[in-house]
Amino acid sequence: MERSKRIKRETNSQEKKMIAESEKSYPTGMWVIFYRRLDEPTEWKTMRYQRSDGVLVSAHTYDDVFKFRRFKEAFDFAKGLNTAEPQPVYDSTVKRICRAGGEDFYLSGN
Repeated sequence: MERSKRIKRETNSQEKKMIAESEKSYPTGMWVIFYRRLDEPTEWKTMRYQRSDGVLVSAHTYDDVFKFRRFKEAFDFAKGLNTAEPQPVYDSTVKRICRAGGEDFYLSGN
């Protein structure tokens, strides 16, 4: 009986830690641009920012990634990249970003 109480207490403290961690992020998730240059078909990157000349800069840590709070905003940005005039330079898609621990991250997508 005492063992079951101890397991229950550990679970509660783990749940509290997870709730505190999730409160640091936006409740519906954060969205990022996952892109590649059309002339480099196998090298996908995550967007950090877009320079004034239109070049996308890639991110390497979770804090460096440019995050959108709304999927529609990220989708509209990606659509603009994919249909740029006179000719598109990038192929891009929208992914959800998740913190993996420390400065690492991973992308989950549909």
